[in-house]
Amino acid sequence: MGRLVERLRRCGRPNCACARDPRQRHGGKFLTVQLGGCTNALHVRPGDEPKVRLAIEAYAKLWEIINALTECELSDLRREARERQRARRRKRGSK
Repeated sequence: MGRLVERLRRCGRPNCACARDPRQRHGGKFLTVQLGGCTNALHVRPGDEPKVRLAIEAYAKLWEIINALTECELSDLRREARERQRARRRKRGSK
């Protein structure tokens, strides 16, 4: 799942205050996501932040749906396993 995080960083200009004083670092928002076991970060411009937040919310809702479907499938599989067990017990009992 992606997250929007704020990071403080130096801009790289040697004359900037952030080069001398760590408290003067520049803030910036980044979208971080885990892909293939690696964390990837993408700088998010202030104008794009609302769109990125909506995308993160949509992604979270999608996973809620996927998890709910998975719960239903697991429930069905467990029910079928119980029914097979009952059928085997009945079959053994009738011999």
